[in-house]
Amino acid sequence: MHSDPAAAGRRALADRARRISRIRRRIAATAVSAFALVWGLIAATGSMGSQATSTTTASTTQATTTGSSQSSESSQSSDSGQLPSVTTGQS
Repeated sequence: MHSDPAAAGRRALADRARRISRIRRRIAATAVSAFALVWGLIAATGSMGSQATSTTTASTTQATTTGSSQSSESSQSSDSGQLPSVTTGQS
């Protein structure tokens, strides 16, 4: 007996649809897990902006403290009250 060509075609299309569906689910799962991994990494390490801000704040505080102690120790120097310039990597 010969098999029905229409039924064979429907089976082939159904198999193809199942393979495509499986591939799409794998891609979606990979994208979601990669997003979650990167999001967790950023949350664990903190953002780059807050790190640069805290460094600048620490440098400014140190310069202010140093400038205040110098001005109280030596009132004869004209630039002892000026703070040194702070250079940051941000524009």
